[in-house]
Amino acid sequence: MTRLDRLLALPVSLAALTVYVLTLTPSLSYLSPDGSELATIPAVLGLAHSPGYPLYTWLGFLFSLIPIGDVAHRINLMSAVLGALGVGGLYLIIMRIGPDLPVPPSLQGKGGAGGIAQRCIAALAALLFAFSLDFWSQALIAEVYAPNVALIALTLLTLLLWERKRQTRYFILFSLTFGLSLGMHISDLGFAPAFVLFALLVIVSGESRVGSRESSVVSRPPFARAIAEMILLALGGGLGFALGAAQYLWPLLTASSLNDRAMLRNAPTSLAGLYNYTLGAFQNFRFAFPLTALPDRLVIYLDLLRQQFGLVGIALGVIGLFSLLFRRPRHFYLLVGMYLVHVWFFIQYRAFDLEVFFVPAHFLWAVFLAFGLFEILNGLSALWTRFASWKGLALPRLVNPLLAVLLLTPSLAPLSANWSHNDFSQDVAINDFYANVWEFLPQGAALVTNAGVFGYDAFYWQFVYGTRADVLLPLLPGPDPSRQVLEGRDAYSTTRAASGGAFNAAQGRGGGPGALPPGFISADLWQAPVLLGEQPEVAIAHRELLVLYHLTEKPPQLLVADPHPQIAVNADFGGATLLGVDISSTTVESGAAVEVTLYWKLTEARVARVETRLGGQPLEQHEVGFGLLERYAGEVGLQKGDVIVDRYWLVIPSNAGPGAQTLTIQAASLGGPLAGSPQAAAVTLTTLEITNQIGTVERWLQIAGK
Repeated sequence: MTRLDRLLALPVSLAALTVYVLTLTPSLSYLSPDGSELATIPAVLGLAHSPGYPLYTWLGFLFSLIPIGDVAHRINLMSAVLGALGVGGLYLIIMRIGPDLPVPPSLQGKGGAGGIAQRCIAALAALLFAFSLDFWSQALIAEVYAPNVALIALTLLTLLLWERKRQTRYFILFSLTFGLSLGMHISDLGFAPAFVLFALLVIVSGESRVGSRESSVVSRPPFARAIAEMILLALGGGLGFALGAAQYLWPLLTASSLNDRAMLRNAPTSLAGLYNYTLGAFQNFRFAFPLTALPDRLVIYLDLLRQQFGLVGIALGVIGLFSLLFRRPRHFYLLVGMYLVHVWFFIQYRAFDLEVFFVPAHFLWAVFLAFGLFEILNGLSALWTRFASWKGLALPRLVNPLLAVLLLTPSLAPLSANWSHNDFSQDVAINDFYANVWEFLPQGAALVTNAGVFGYDAFYWQFVYGTRADVLLPLLPGPDPSRQVLEGRDAYSTTRAASGGAFNAAQGRGGGPGALPPGFISADLWQAPVLLGEQPEVAIAHRELLVLYHLTEKPPQLLVADPHPQIAVNADFGGATLLGVDISSTTVESGAAVEVTLYWKLTEARVARVETRLGGQPLEQHEVGFGLLERYAGEVGLQKGDVIVDRYWLVIPSNAGPGAQTLTIQAASLGGPLAGSPQAAAVTLTTLEITNQIGTVERWLQIAGK
């Protein structure tokens, strides 16, 4: 690896960063279950969920000071920047250990063996990883997986630097970097056996240079010298690692900031608690499957690998494994050791977002893939050399740029294939919703949210910006508030207490992460939706729909004796007929809300479900009567032919383009519109004139400052 290689790593990183910035999540992300917490904790230097992620928190704090967008956007940007640096690091790793191929002289650049072909292959492998489905998605949100790749790359580069220099100070630097990497993701500790084996192989070999590219300047040491070096490296490396791992004193210092019930069970207030919070965390997720299930789990992993690199990428990686074994045996044991431990551990891990845990394994597979490409190029080069010598041909000078284009073009395939899936630049739903929540809530109201990690959609605003300090968030200080804190306050909720989940927990019948404390919400309260945010077409585990409910002791006014809608519709939706609609205003600013009143005449016993759309964009789905009709019929009275209203404020997404757009409604199922149903055709309610008076981020920050 030459100085030119180090310079070329920069455009590789910049190419990845450019794509990441163009598709970056603007602020809080609905697509990341932990993202709202991980966007908040760094800004306030608090303690994240287990194992705490100290280094992520500290680097996030520095990024939170950058005056670009809002704080959540800055933490998202950290993932993009560190992810791009990890891609550049991958390029350097491949160039460091890649084989010297006997390509024809006309294909060589000024770097000799590290010519244009090798550099293009290294860049291609790095960019294929950069634009792979899962890694790209993690570089766009406040999460630990993309930053962790940067630390893995840095750890490997410092280890390879020690291999070349063979000086103790470089091994201490490697050990320090390795210890620091645990602050991004503690599973990196599983790489330790491979690192130890690699160090022993280097010491025993006595070589200070990589392969034939650089000459050996240290002869094979005698046994005593090897033992002395091992002891010295163990002491120095242990010191460096301990210094890096000392960051995990951070949970001890910040344990008082925890407000998550699950995390408080193992609060790091003692050394035993610290172990339980870090290395001992999530025991129920580990080795959660019997041995008989491992073949199926392996198939799941292989399918995830296929999604990242395709079948061709898998085949190239397999070829590369054999190439690595015969050309760079020490590096084979290093990288394959890291890879096997990581895959073995996580195929037995139980998590709903399992795919993101394999990102480090995909990083390593990209190295194997590069070696496979090296072998293909080597074979083609040998064939061409024989053919050219037989025919007496010479290659033109243009072959180098043509070869570069040919080798780099495949990186456009995942870029094109994954762009629509990984373009998070329009993920504005959470911010749009809460901007309207803070405007909607009356003075001195109480807002009941999920507890802990899953409450940070709301906590973010008060933690970071002090938004609406008059509004009480009972679950913000801790997961077990007294029911008395709601007395005298107009109560609202963003968690559906009337249909399982939090309601079950409130009544002592279970409840998962973020559940309300038992008995906190009375089962007698009515919970009527009053504000609906944009709802995703695909549900995310543990995510509540973006709905603001009003909690009242009296039933909401659903029945209308003499309906007079502003706009007549008279459309049959199977179970209910939409007589008409009232719209508070037909001119609305993007990101603001419009009040909608739907007049329904009940025609059948079954309940209709409808979906509202703005233009072609789905906004929300709900049952006619918002799921309250059964209770309403029992306590108030309801008959066939009665007219009821769904009255609510509907958030218009801030990414809605200016101009006239139709507001439509159609029959829907839980999975979307009822395709093929006679009611599936959209019924136009009205045409809205969308205006953009201020920018999206400016509006969010304006609301946050209230």
